[in-house]
Amino acid sequence: MHHWEVIPLESMGPVQLGMSQEEVRAVLGEPSHTEQACEKWGLSFPDRDCFFRNAFQVSYNQELRVDFIEVSQDRDYIVTYEGLAVHTTPAPELVRAISRRAAFDENYREHPCNYWFPKLYLNLFRSDGESEFFDTVGICTPEFGSK
Repeated sequence: MHHWEVIPLESMGPVQLGMSQEEVRAVLGEPSHTEQACEKWGLSFPDRDCFFRNAFQVSYNQELRVDFIEVSQDRDYIVTYEGLAVHTTPAPELVRAISRRAAFDENYREHPCNYWFPKLYLNLFRSDGESEFFDTVGICTPEFGSK
């Protein structure tokens, strides 16, 4: 089992923001699913590779460089933030730990399902704002985060 650290503005485990698609595939292997850039419902969706039964998703900019990484829980890895397991640490405890570095946006349009930390370009998501744990953690580049 892999243990991968979330480092805001930098990396999620072996995948670094800014890596090429080829570099990502070299460290994670062939994706379990891929999506080509497209437009739906008036929104632009980037190229995306999905790994580990689609639980580890990597989106790319137009130059096919990583600009967003979103990770759900999976049996093949544990994702941590400063030693706390992101998917099994109670939500309030995880939010407190991240808030020591930067505040989350209390007025974010999808809060409390989404906790957006704008200075870190980090997002925590849970499908129900009352869930005990977060479903995903994501980091992005400032360019992606300002879209």
